[in-house]
Amino acid sequence: MLVFQEYDREAARDYARRWALGRNPAYMDYELWGGDCTNFISQCLRSGSIPMDYNGKNVLEKWYWNSDKNRTPTWTAAQPFYRYIIGNNNENTQNFGIYARLAQYNELEIGDIVQLVYDNNAYHNMIVTDVVLDGEYVIDYLICQHTYDLLDYPLSMKVGQRRYIKILGYYK
Repeated sequence: MLVFQEYDREAARDYARRWALGRNPAYMDYELWGGDCTNFISQCLRSGSIPMDYNGKNVLEKWYWNSDKNRTPTWTAAQPFYRYIIGNNNENTQNFGIYARLAQYNELEIGDIVQLVYDNNAYHNMIVTDVVLDGEYVIDYLICQHTYDLLDYPLSMKVGQRRYIKILGYYK
């Protein structure tokens, strides 16, 4: 039986801040092949203890990166990433790997994901690295991203329709 594990939000944030303006040489840089944003977010989640997922019937039901030639599109492409992390688990499942759900703006925490979408398809991923509060009210969030690298950038300055994803944890 799989056991629910907590997501290490601070480790994911720390990784995001460490590599937001650079590239971890352990991974391929996809900047010249459509962008590196999802690859970067996947690395952040992995640093937050989310395990690579080799289960599933096809590559769109798995999430891993071993090398440029041995990876899933869910690791490196925004819309497949979205389908995987939202579809892998729900309140009635305990599948190996990530458990995430759609969220409202005011529910976001450090380590959660913001996607830019067009016509309901994701084309960009960012990770929340800080919550800007006025008392108990959310004023803004700071994000890190690749593909136009940004470190602790105000989310309010990003243009486009957004989708918010809460990372709840994972099963292992």
